Amino acid sequence: SSGQSNPTFYLQKGGQAYVLRKKPRGPLLPRAHKVDREYRVQKALFSSGFPVPEPLLYCSDVSVIGTEFYVMQHVQGRIFRNLSLTEMGPAERSALYIAMIETLAQLHSFDLQSLGLQGYGRGPGYCRRQVSTWKRQYDASAHTDIPAMSKLAEWLTNNLPPDDNEESLIHGDFRIDNIIFHPAEARVLAVLDWELSTTGHPLADLAYATQFYFWPASIKDSGQGTVLGFKDTIDTPSFEELVAIYCRCRGISTTLPNFNFFLALSYFKMAAISQGIYARYLIGNASAENSHEFAKIVKPLAERALELSERSSFSSMHHSTSGQLFLQSSKGQEILLKVKQFMKQHVYPAEKEIIKYYAALGNTEEKWKKPPLLERLKEMAKAEGLWNLFLPDVSGLSQLDYALIAEETGKCFFAPEVFNCHAPDTGNMEVLHMYGTEEQKKVWLEPLLEGKISSCFCMTEPDVASSDATNMQCSIERDGNTYVINGKKWWSSGAGNPNCKVAIVMGKTKNSSASRYKQHSMILVPMDTPGLKLIRPLSVFGYLDEIHGGHFEIHFNNVRVPLSNIILGEDRGFEIAQGRLGPGRIHHCMRSLGAAETALEIMCQRAAQRETFGKKLYHH
Repeated sequence: SSGQSNPTFYLQKGGQAYVLRKKPRGPLLPRAHKVDREYRVQKALFSSGFPVPEPLLYCSDVSVIGTEFYVMQHVQGRIFRNLSLTEMGPAERSALYIAMIETLAQLHSFDLQSLGLQGYGRGPGYCRRQVSTWKRQYDASAHTDIPAMSKLAEWLTNNLPPDDNEESLIHGDFRIDNIIFHPAEARVLAVLDWELSTTGHPLADLAYATQFYFWPASIKDSGQGTVLGFKDTIDTPSFEELVAIYCRCRGISTTLPNFNFFLALSYFKMAAISQGIYARYLIGNASAENSHEFAKIVKPLAERALELSERSSFSSMHHSTSGQLFLQSSKGQEILLKVKQFMKQHVYPAEKEIIKYYAALGNTEEKWKKPPLLERLKEMAKAEGLWNLFLPDVSGLSQLDYALIAEETGKCFFAPEVFNCHAPDTGNMEVLHMYGTEEQKKVWLEPLLEGKISSCFCMTEPDVASSDATNMQCSIERDGNTYVINGKKWWSSGAGNPNCKVAIVMGKTKNSSASRYKQHSMILVPMDTPGLKLIRPLSVFGYLDEIHGGHFEIHFNNVRVPLSNIILGEDRGFEIAQGRLGPGRIHHCMRSLGAAETALEIMCQRAAQRETFGKKLYHH
């Protein structure tokens, strides 16, 4: 690791490699060099699948080697001492830093209780304590007066964040040189040096991990940058990109209030640590060969912190975003954050009750009805403005904005319906919005948008290969002032929902046109129309998907509807289908990604919890 605090030793025995970390000898600063805390937090994180070396034993008996120590497995991989990663190309450098920042977001997402680390920290007031602690540490080791450090300590004391009560598990010294990467891949194998870990504000870690973006030019220009492993400026990835990735992984806003405080605190801490290393050099108790150089960087670090303290705001969107792909609008970011918060507070906690509801109903007809809890969640989402987010003209969101929301809702099997963003209603609403008459919109679109009714879409047929829609046999024939529909459809999703009031049916209309793509029409058919019959629900991998209204075979026998029910006009079915297809495919794909992310997370949790033959599953 990069830590100069606790001496670290490489051990070999019987073909196995280990690492020993111990307290330094001699007089020590209070509350420093807590190797027992390193061992405890690594043990908890290792058991939860977080990348740390496996801790093997802790010894508090100082008679063994003269100090407390602990032993962990040695992890073989890459450690980068030059934080700029100048030896890497832009693509690999970006991948390594992205892996680092995703790992940090993972750390900050842990629940302390699930880790068994209750009481690990000292409760609310982390920032206040940090300022006090590092000022005390600095004062105890200072060898000369540096006015910038005094001024910085005063500014930090007077500008504590108002939300100084967050309690996440934080590393305390999270930098890329405290990480072991896979020998050939941009993948984190282990995070090292947990001596400063505690519970507190996660932005302190983020600021510390990204402080090199604001590194004092005076240190680099004087050649002192190599002392702390920084040799050059990084352009790729950008600070804004890393912040955006971190915020996305944690589901928080990309605007970071008080980030100037956390950056200033990071430099204050770095300056105090540097002073401490130099102080140990003066008494002959420093483990770093270059410890005599650290005295020269305290002043420029403090001066840079004072400059950063004057900056009012930081955001992943702070600088120009030209050249970046897939940029959300500010409204898209805001709505996505609200959706994530709503999911966390209301949707995920309801999963067990929803599952229990359907399990209790078994094969009864009641299973097609919606659970009351789901209806309550829908009303709550509507009240918060998280409703019909898929439709740009209604929500004000772009397809890109909504794609990321669809990914989030895909993480829970009933979440899309909570926000009135579930198929096939979304596609049907798009059809009516884009192609419907004013009457069709009033009768069908408005109640669909309000969530008062649901719908189904009927295109696939049982007797032909429906991947080629021109094979379609269902007929739509004009007879006086009505259309008559005859044919069979199946896999009509949502048709089993008792609230399903209308179907959009695609069929062939008589047309002598030579084009195969101008022989089809789409028409609105109320579900209570005589001649329309639900034949049977069809299973998918053994499931009937009751919560989604199932997937039904439907027969149409001389079903008559008014001429006004035709959508856009005769022979316009393929035109409508193409307009409906694009957004729907994006929605489906992004929801599938969300579902896959949940499946992977569940699998990883299981691999971290279950043991076989004396090992966690993920160790085999």
